[in-house]
Amino acid sequence: MTRAEPGAAASDPQKPGEDSVVPGKKPKERFYGWNIVGASALLNGLGGSVHWQGFTVFFIPISQSLGLSSAQTAMPFALSRAENGIMGPITGILLDKYGVRRMMIFGTIMTGVGYIWLAQTSTFLAFLLVYLFVVSIGSSTSFMQASTTALNTWFSRRRGVVMSINSAAFRLGGAFMVPLLSVAVLRWGWETTALWVGVGMLVFITPLALFFRRSPESMGTGPDGDPLKQPAVISESGDMSSEMEDSDDEWTPRDAIRTRAFWTLAAGTVLRMSVHGTIFVHFVPILVWKGESQQSAANLIGLLALCSVPLILIFGWLSDRLGRQRLLFGCYLSAASSLALLNVVEGSWPIFVAMLLFTGTEIGSGLNWALVGDLFGRKRFATIRGMLSPIYNTALFAMPIAAGWVKDETGSYQIVLLVGTGLLIAAAFTFLTIKKPEHTASTVSHTPG
Repeated sequence: MTRAEPGAAASDPQKPGEDSVVPGKKPKERFYGWNIVGASALLNGLGGSVHWQGFTVFFIPISQSLGLSSAQTAMPFALSRAENGIMGPITGILLDKYGVRRMMIFGTIMTGVGYIWLAQTSTFLAFLLVYLFVVSIGSSTSFMQASTTALNTWFSRRRGVVMSINSAAFRLGGAFMVPLLSVAVLRWGWETTALWVGVGMLVFITPLALFFRRSPESMGTGPDGDPLKQPAVISESGDMSSEMEDSDDEWTPRDAIRTRAFWTLAAGTVLRMSVHGTIFVHFVPILVWKGESQQSAANLIGLLALCSVPLILIFGWLSDRLGRQRLLFGCYLSAASSLALLNVVEGSWPIFVAMLLFTGTEIGSGLNWALVGDLFGRKRFATIRGMLSPIYNTALFAMPIAAGWVKDETGSYQIVLLVGTGLLIAAAFTFLTIKKPEHTASTVSHTPG
């Protein structure tokens, strides 16, 4: 590992797609990090929303086409969560080491090919295998984990705002894409729709990966566009994290996992994601159970996503000023009251009003991942976020299947909504107790710099 000398970057060969490093010099143009924000917003608003939120539109048609129960139809999504739990730490390490761009190109191509292949399947086993080993693996390296890693790398003071822009774009995309997917599925079938999704991934989503750069330090500036405090460190192995400046907020994965903050954060993430993931897998079936048509249910979900966008942006801005833990507490109490009300209200507009309170889980998503950076820094964000993956994906594996089984056995989602209410209340109080960890004498020796 060598330290770049001032002015040396101008004479050194420039890596493909990367700008030369001029330590301490302010960029002449606007901060490139905003390009990263824009690319992340488009990536998740188009590709991410189709993949993660669109599954609920495919739920009933796939069930009817392949003759499956609700529990069986939920199984591909649930098993993909378990798979992501295994892949998450590996993906995190690769993102930190090699950067977002390479992983994103690989993942989006794989996802697109997977959806095209998925359209050709005619049995449950074939559908399950393609979804798990092509679509799911590709998506785990190309959407939220990759984009939040990039945003955490490029921003520090504005972390809450940019994470919330990313999250809001995801929901805004869902507001339009979920109803459009429903129209396509009902008119042309889920197989043709899946084919179009795959082609769209390859043509429109994969090229967005080219906008991503390794780090602000690699382009001669610090996070948020601030001047560099010291010359960038260049690793001969290409390790992205070696370029970033040291600070007291940086934690190695080994030290982070020893803190109470990590395990409290893990508990809160498990509680909120187990409910959030389950409800969104079953959202259309839940609304059909409440008396809505399938298209009306998709429209309500799209409208919910649209209404959540300004709230996500406002709360992201507030979180950079007021702290994220207290806002997360309020968000999940709101979401808990939503599920409680959804159990008892009737009629499209009362149902939608109850659904609006569920935007707390939408707001909380971006704040949850920004909190990882607040607690443990920029250098190993993807690795530490990846270590959370096996923990919360265990719940995401079990809960959607359990919810489907409860519906099959009782003919109702009442128990599912009541249990979800309790888990979200627990999540609210868990996030409220998270305290920022401090380095002790036993951890300082393990931290870089």
